[in-house]
Amino acid sequence: MGAVTDKAHCFICNQETNTYECKGCSEHFCSKHLAQHHEKINQQFDKIKDDCSSFLKTVIDQKDDPKKRPLIQQINQWEDDSINKIKQTANECRRKLINYTNKYIIRIENKLVKLTEELKRIHQENEYNEIHLNQLKETLIKLSKEFDKPSNVAIEQNFTSFINKISVIVPCSKCHNRI
Repeated sequence: MGAVTDKAHCFICNQETNTYECKGCSEHFCSKHLAQHHEKINQQFDKIKDDCSSFLKTVIDQKDDPKKRPLIQQINQWEDDSINKIKQTANECRRKLINYTNKYIIRIENKLVKLTEELKRIHQENEYNEIHLNQLKETLIKLSKEFDKPSNVAIEQNFTSFINKISVIVPCSKCHNRI
C-alpha cells in the first residue's frame, strides 16, 4: 500500500514526518493516518462486495420470478389500472341503467295493474267479445315488448379507446446478442 518516503506532510494531519505514499491516491500519510486510510479503503471494498452480493440476489430473484422484474411490474400495474377503469365504467353504466329502468318498470307496472283491473271488470260484467280480447291481448303484448326493451335506451360502444394500449419494444436480435 505505501512506500516510505522522505519527510513530507501527512495528507490528513498536515504534520511533517516520515510518510508513506499510497499508490492508489498518491497522497502521503503518517503511520497513524496510513492505518486509518487503509481501514477506509477496506470499508469501501466491503461496501462494494455487499452491493455486488445484493445486486446478484436481485438478479437471481428476477431470473427465478419474472413477476419481480420492474417492467413486468409496470405491465401488471397497467393491467390493474385498465381493469379498474373498465369496472368503474361498467358500474357507472349499470347505475345509470338501473336508475332509469327502475322508474320505467314502475310505469309498466302501473299500466299492467290498470290492465289487470280492466280485465277483472270486463270479466265480472261478462261483456266481452273477440274485439275486446284482441285489444286486451295487443295491450299485453305491447307492454311485454316495452318491458323487454325500453324505448330510447341502448348500449353504445365508443370505439375510441379510453385505455392506453401498451407494447414492448425490444432491440433487434443482432443488437441483443452483444449483451
